[in-house]
Amino acid sequence: MTKVRGLTALVLACALLIGLCAAQASTYYDYGSSYDYLIGAMEVVNCQSWTSLRSYPDSAAPRLMKVPAGAVVYNCYYQDEKFTYCEYNGVGGYILNSNLSFIYGPVGYEYREEDYVGNCQIVNCQSYASLRDYPSTNANLLVRVPLGEIVTNVFYQDERFCYCIYNGIEGYILSSNLSWVSGGSEQSAYDSTWIGNAVIVNCGSWASLRELPDTASYRLAKVPLGDTVTDCYMVNDRFACCNWRGVVGYILIDNLGW
Repeated sequence: MTKVRGLTALVLACALLIGLCAAQASTYYDYGSSYDYLIGAMEVVNCQSWTSLRSYPDSAAPRLMKVPAGAVVYNCYYQDEKFTYCEYNGVGGYILNSNLSFIYGPVGYEYREEDYVGNCQIVNCQSYASLRDYPSTNANLLVRVPLGEIVTNVFYQDERFCYCIYNGIEGYILSSNLSWVSGGSEQSAYDSTWIGNAVIVNCGSWASLRELPDTASYRLAKVPLGDTVTDCYMVNDRFACCNWRGVVGYILIDNLGW
């Protein structure tokens, strides 16, 4: 997995500016539904062979285990200017910030910092969203991510998909199934192309929701005149990607009204 070391200081500095409360002694830090200090997955760096995972955020705290250099720790939350809460092999504890680096993209690919979305919640699906091994609806399903769950290390991949990590598994999820909760930028995945919700117009009785942004592409559904499609964003001067009742595809912009 490709990593960029320099983003750690930026992430931790931003969290420090927010002002986190004093450290608490705990082997598991329950942040509840607050994701303000969620970082995501991180890599152990700047040590010869291992760093200490401690029972509470203090260098004198008991060592729970030795985490090897290069290992990836998950569910990381910024604790204070010195420590970050992490989980490794199912054990929660605290590691020095200086021994952690943000993971900046998937294997063999390095994302631009401006494509960093942050952390997102699964939305716009009946029960789960598919985490796939490459950015295509034809790709292998790695895991079903339940509605309402949080994915981290989210980066904008293309007009349809985002890269992310869930429970230590990296893959790709449809952007329309993601709602920003913290970190990065809420608009970084859409930029000026974001439309939002739209109503089907300019058709006899229905508009085609297609698999690809092409009128020759397979029709996924007939969306009735007057129905609402959600989470729309333009992909070119003819088509927008939209979500209709959990089905994601492409509709002619001429058939969308606001």
